[in-house]
Amino acid sequence: MIVWTLITVVLFVVVVVALGMRSLNRREAFLIQALEDPGERLRSRVRRVNLALYEAVSLMDELQRDLRAQQAARDRLSSEAEEQARMLSLNREQAEAIRQVLVGETKATIRAEWRRELKFFAAGLLLSVPIGVFVNLISPS
Repeated sequence: MIVWTLITVVLFVVVVVALGMRSLNRREAFLIQALEDPGERLRSRVRRVNLALYEAVSLMDELQRDLRAQQAARDRLSSEAEEQARMLSLNREQAEAIRQVLVGETKATIRAEWRRELKFFAAGLLLSVPIGVFVNLISPS
């Protein structure tokens, strides 16, 4: 029991000392600030403001460069898209012309094959009758 009481007292003393040091540090900071030259404090603040403005200006310049680069990329992509659309319309026109040529050739080929088959049919029809008559003449019946 005495050990716990002793530990509690020691912890209490440590906390009180820490709080006292903290208040001393605050007092010292206030004293240092009070002793500091007001002109120097003003110059320090002006330096910090100037530094912040310089950083803001450099950041703004960097953002403007990025924006210009993005606009240039957008313009380039837009012109490429227009070129692709133009090429696509040309390719469609060429594809339609090729399709018409192929369809025309296919129709011509079909007509030529039909005429050839009709010629073979007519030749077969015309030759089969005389051959049939000839076979009937030469065969003994």
